[in-house]
Amino acid sequence: MIKEPLEKILFMDVETVGCSPSYEALKESNPILAEQFNSYGDQFKRKFVEDKDKSVDEIFQNRSGLTPEFAKIVCVSFAFIVNGEVRVQSFSGDDEKEILLGVRDIMDRVNPKGYVLCGHNVKGFDIPMLEKRMIINGIAIPSILPSYDTKPWEMKVIDTKDVWACGAWGTIGSLELICASLGIESPKNTGVKGDEVHSTYWSGGKIEMITEYCEKDTVTLVEIVMKLKDLK
Repeated sequence: MIKEPLEKILFMDVETVGCSPSYEALKESNPILAEQFNSYGDQFKRKFVEDKDKSVDEIFQNRSGLTPEFAKIVCVSFAFIVNGEVRVQSFSGDDEKEILLGVRDIMDRVNPKGYVLCGHNVKGFDIPMLEKRMIINGIAIPSILPSYDTKPWEMKVIDTKDVWACGAWGTIGSLELICASLGIESPKNTGVKGDEVHSTYWSGGKIEMITEYCEKDTVTLVEIVMKLKDLK
């Protein structure tokens, strides 16, 4: 199903939080951006029906980390295979620009070597998140990432969500479901869960826990792709 050699795949995962601990805090630090978030309140409620009765602050804490304009990247983990061994490298912390510069450096180094990127829903979340946050931070986007005019067949990306869909449109296919189906331990079963990253970070900056969670997601991607590569 996946033709690329394992040694030429750069596995990745991105963890984000809201750019402020709360909507009220954003109103104080960046009132113009807070006004923009509030203006999209109805859109968030339509997209996430479970939020329809929640306050703007609750929606901010639940959803701002999913939206590049209102988010902050706190960790990016990569995994790659060297001589049959999985190696992991992470960029994490409070300084988003420093994280993104580290990400750009590793992407610029692997691109001439013919690597492709791999992630779960990487086309729908990780890539646009990275690109927009780089633009906002004044960082040039590495050429391995697709741009607005990149043709689908030119993208150097393996999205395991697309692979699992097997050509169908609109099918279910979370990372947890794939793990359960393939007999792989889900990274969601231990440590921080995805919907807890915002509160975990802003309640005490427990970046080590978030980094560990991000790295587990990335290593799980390797396990999934290895299973798919072993199909006879």
